[in-house]
This record gives sequence, C-alpha cells and structure tokens, in this order.
Amino acid sequence: MGARYILALVLMIAVMITWTLLVGDRFAPEQDEPPTSQQTPQDGTPDENIGDQEEDLDITEPPKNPQDIPDDTEDTDEDMVHVKTDTYNITFNAKLAIAKKWELVEKRKNDNLRFPDRSITAKDIPFNLIPETALRCLALRLGNQNLQNELKHRRATWEADKESIELSDTKQQDTITFTTIIDEKLKVQKRLTFYNNKSYTVDLDMTFENLTDDSEPISIGGNDTTAGYELLWGQGINADLLIHEKESGKRGRFDPKKVGAKTYVGTGKPKKELKDDFANVTVLWAGLSNQYFGAFIIPDPDLQATYRLENPEPKTPPDIFVTAPTETAVLTIPNFQLPSQKTQTHSFRIYVGPKDDTLLKKINAPNNNPAKPINLSKVIDFGFFGPVAWAMLWLVKMLHNVFGNYGISIIILTALVKVISFPLTRKAHVSMKKMQQLQPQLLELKEKYRDDPQKLNKATMRIYKENNVNPLSGCIPWLPQIPIFWALFALLGTAVEFRGAPFLFWINDLSAPDVLVELPFTIPLIFLEIDAIRFLPLLNGLTSWLQQKFVGGMSATPPTSNMQTKIMQFLPLIFVLMFYNWASGFVLYWLCNNVFTVAQQLIQTKYFHDGETVIQETPSKRKPK
Repeated sequence: MGARYILALVLMIAVMITWTLLVGDRFAPEQDEPPTSQQTPQDGTPDENIGDQEEDLDITEPPKNPQDIPDDTEDTDEDMVHVKTDTYNITFNAKLAIAKKWELVEKRKNDNLRFPDRSITAKDIPFNLIPETALRCLALRLGNQNLQNELKHRRATWEADKESIELSDTKQQDTITFTTIIDEKLKVQKRLTFYNNKSYTVDLDMTFENLTDDSEPISIGGNDTTAGYELLWGQGINADLLIHEKESGKRGRFDPKKVGAKTYVGTGKPKKELKDDFANVTVLWAGLSNQYFGAFIIPDPDLQATYRLENPEPKTPPDIFVTAPTETAVLTIPNFQLPSQKTQTHSFRIYVGPKDDTLLKKINAPNNNPAKPINLSKVIDFGFFGPVAWAMLWLVKMLHNVFGNYGISIIILTALVKVISFPLTRKAHVSMKKMQQLQPQLLELKEKYRDDPQKLNKATMRIYKENNVNPLSGCIPWLPQIPIFWALFALLGTAVEFRGAPFLFWINDLSAPDVLVELPFTIPLIFLEIDAIRFLPLLNGLTSWLQQKFVGGMSATPPTSNMQTKIMQFLPLIFVLMFYNWASGFVLYWLCNNVFTVAQQLIQTKYFHDGETVIQETPSKRKPK
C-alpha cells in the first residue's frame, strides 16, 4: 500500500498546484460569458442606450496617484462628509455624492501586518474597500443626454444636509441627504440611512422631482431610450493581501473568475457578465467583491433593474493592491416620465462587508417579500467541490462554537475524517497483508513468464482473483479524502471565517502562512521565495518522513524503479517546499493527517490481524490438471 499511497499523495498535490497556477493571476482573466449587445454606435447616430453615453466622470483609465485625478474632482476637507458606525467609517465626496472611502472596522481581527508601534493592534486598523482611484461608487448617470450633460459639467452640484454623523448606543440610525438641481428642472436627492448595532447595510432612496409647471413631463431617460438612469460601483475594489504578497508584489492563490464584478438573476450562479439573451432580465443584485469582502447594490424588485459590466481594456499593468481595477458594476433602471410637480422615489439597499453566509442570508431587497430571498450568499464560490466545502464549513463552525478556535476545529475535523475512513483503510490494510504474502508467487510468475508479458498479466490477475486481492486497494482510503482536501483548500482562500483566525502562539492567521522567525534576507527558489522560517511546513515534512517510514516500510509493493525510489526519498522535502507559503490552516490539516495516519497504521498492525490467513498455494506446488 505504501508506494501507491505515497504516489497518490504526490499526484493529488501536483493536480492542486497545477490548478492553482492555471487560475492564478499570471493569466489574463477569462470572461464568464460573451459581452452584452450594448455597444457604442459607430455610425454617428444618437445614442440609444445609457451605457453608450460619455462617462460622467471621464475615467477611461483610472489615475494611478491622487495628484493625477482631474482638477474638478479634487477632494478638500470642506467637500467631505463623514459617517461613523460600529462597523464602518465612510467618507463621501459631497459635491459628487459618491463614496470615496468605506472602511470596515468590525471584521478586522488580524491584518497580518507588522506595526512599528507595538501598542497598535490589528483591530485598530480598518480595512478600506474603495480604491483611491475609484470615482464611481454610488455615482448617478442619467439617460437623458441633456440632463446628464448638465450634471456632468458641474452646472449642477450636489449638497449634503450634514457634514458628519456618528452613531452610538443612544443613536442607532441617522440619515444624510445629497441634493442637486439640474437645469432648474429636475431635483434629485440621494437619501442614505445608516444603522448601528453591527449592521453592514445602508438604505438608499433615490428621489426625482419635476420642478417645472410645464405640461410636458420630464423623461429621465430621454425620449429615445428605454434606460432611465444608472447606479454604478467601481472601478475595482481593494484587494485583501497577505503580508508576503504585499512585500513580494505577487499575488498568491487568486482566481479572477471568483472576484470582481458580479450580478445574480435568480437562477444559476452569479455572473460577471450576462449574455445577450439576459441583457434585459431583471437582476436581484450587482456589485464587486474580493476574496473575503464585497460591495453590492440591491434594488427594489419592482424597479426591474438590469445589469451590465463596464470593463475597458487596461492601459497600464494591473495593480495587485486592487482587484478588478477596470471593472464597474452598473445597475440600469428603466426610463420613466415625471409629470409637473410630481416626485418618484426608488429604493435600494447597499451591503458593504464580509462575505459571511450567516450575514448574507439575512439580507433582503427593500420592499421585498421575505419569502423571495435574493440569495446574496451565492457570491461565495467554493468551486467544484462547493457542496463538500459548505458541509465542512458548517461542521467547522459548529466545532468553533464549542472550542472557540478554528485551529482546534481543523484538528478535530481531521480526526473525524480518519475515523470515518477507517473501514476503507482497514480493508486496504487487509489487502496489503495478502499482497505481502503473494510476493513469492508473483516473483515466481515473473521468472516463469519473463518473455510473455500477456501470460504474466493473466496469471497475476488470476492469483489476485483467487485470493480476493485488489492491487489498487492502497489508494482506496484516499479517494474520499480528495474532495475534502480540495474543499479545505477552497475554504482557506475564500471563507472569511478563517481570515485572521488565530490558532496558537505565533500562528495568528489560519488563512496565511505562519511566521516563526523573519529572515533579514530572501532566498529565491524556482517557484517560491523564502523570507521567513515557518514551523508548520517544517514539522509537516518531518511527519511525512515518519509516515513514509511507518507506512512505506510496510508496503506490499515496494518501489521498483529508480524514479519512484527517488520521489519517495525526497518527498518530505518536496512537501516542505510545496506547502511553505500555503495557508497555515491547510498545512495544519495535512500535518494532523500524517500524524493520525501513522497512529492508525500502528493500531491496525497491533490490534487487527485481518489478512494474515493462509493463501492459495504457489503455482509450482499446484497439481497439474
């Protein structure tokens, strides 16, 4: 069993690493689906779609530095409006009525950063989700070209009714209203309601009022378009990087298909982009997300909002500190007519916070029937083995509620997996014992049929069948564990529960590599850079060596080739290098699996004697028929 056991491990790890490299950011992100049919006209005809209009903030290419932002969008302290609650600090540009900074303070358990001032803890450092160059977060774009030109060219400037608000135990909610009057005809208000008590939602009411006495109503989208106005969020969202990623300037495990702009139509999975057939389908929500956090706009279902992605070709190399730096999620509200002195209000809900399924499942659309959930938690994508990952997450969270430590939960999970797989392991042990007894017969057959491989194969299979031996049984115990390995691999790179979750001593983040001692230099290798001494990968290499001695030494099919022998000899070192910069939670699982495998092998050898039976006599002793 040992040789096949070890080779199965190597093959499984090789597949996982290959997959990691294929979905990494060294490749350009592939679009989920073909782009929508909303394209800019080439024949000079008037625009018939709100998406074809000129950008209201003129940011085809996001400026790299604050000083590169156009003068008419420069921020000053007088232009800023500040909001503070127990979960976030928000800064708005009052003149543009857009969010410039959205810092989360509740989930910042461990930033995995080094602070010069040791009195500063990670909890004191909020995490801002809005990149400095993102100028469209909650931006409004009108479909009526004349009104949009007035708004764009600053003839209409937004004003806020308050300079700041701060919520507390005695003040659980408050509002800020941004108001602008366009061409002395249309009054537009953005009314945002903020909540305390650990809430990550903000309610937005968009109110449009016709100020004229004209008999002709105002068309928000103009007379030649079906789109009324758009609400945007982007470009990009700040990436949540680990310390070694920040210092090296290279992203680790990163799947561009799982992050960036997303929308959901109520069926299937969330999409980055919709096909032409779905361009006019009502969506339930849209926004952007990184690995662990997201910002989503949820419209009132009665608005029948549609979605499209704005994603211009990048003109500069991508910045690892920003996820999807060119993507903007756009919600489009159908055109409507506004009669004289009439108003119309549209409701939205904004969620900016962690991709925690417990929180996301509680989010509903404004004015929505609770019986019709929006399924915001579908933005969490665990990949191919998603059902297994969700089951594991549920179990790990249950264990965490008891023990209060995700590292201990992982250890117990590993033990449970070994217990559940014990019948398969025992069956493989029985088969291994029988194959050990069959070795003399197999060697005799090889000598007898050395010049006839076909007869050798038939004779070998006949012996296996007569003695009820499965030559592949050594790999059977690992088959159920493959989905578990993949699921845990996805959990530690996606589930926000593991982000910043400490284990013991210096292991302060199970989603990041552990750092025992930082090195004053970097050792560059082919596929990794060593800048610290990491204890878990080294201990994992030692347990891999012990496992090889205990399990491999009992193998019924010892290595028969020099290549296989060399792989097994260097396997512990290979494990150390492979896992060196991996999440400590995953290395902890593999480490515990090695220890439990050795213990299980010792128990089976000492207390279970299945397979130690008399086998069929050797071919040379059989009586001729």
